[in-house]
Amino acid sequence: MDEAGVLTDRARLTAAAAWDGEHPELKRRLDEVASRTAARLGFPLSLVTLVLDSSVVFAGSHGLVGWLAEVGGVPAEWSFCTTTVVGDAPHVVPDAIAGPVRYDSPVVTEEGLRAYAGVPLRTPDGQVVGSHCVLDVEPREFTAQDIAELETAAAELVAIFEAHRCTPATG
Repeated sequence: MDEAGVLTDRARLTAAAAWDGEHPELKRRLDEVASRTAARLGFPLSLVTLVLDSSVVFAGSHGLVGWLAEVGGVPAEWSFCTTTVVGDAPHVVPDAIAGPVRYDSPVVTEEGLRAYAGVPLRTPDGQVVGSHCVLDVEPREFTAQDIAELETAAAELVAIFEAHRCTPATG
């Protein structure tokens, strides 16, 4: 399936919408995991994202400042997390300026992000709804241990999200 097909997949979007993103305890816990991941891997920035059809929402974060923190997300075409979700696999970018994916994104050209490593957030029924990632303004190499740490944290994040699943209204 192509990028647009993955991003607009109804089952995937329904799975992303099933979590209560407005719950303050959920936000606190997502931020906590993002902070812990950043500290363990030595990165200034860590995100927990939900990738929707045309945007990426920062559901949790550590180190996010400025307008990115203020708006709480970016268009899907700007985000490395989109590639992680579409590829349904870890995605590593040691130096974004070297390309080939999203090297011309404003988060690279204007905000100076250079390095990215992210892993999918996969629901228990297999839908990839977002990413857990670390970013830096300096080029970075990533190890298998870095990816394993992100995957461990991603499993914890999905469990946290599942504990905050919206219950359908009964009528």
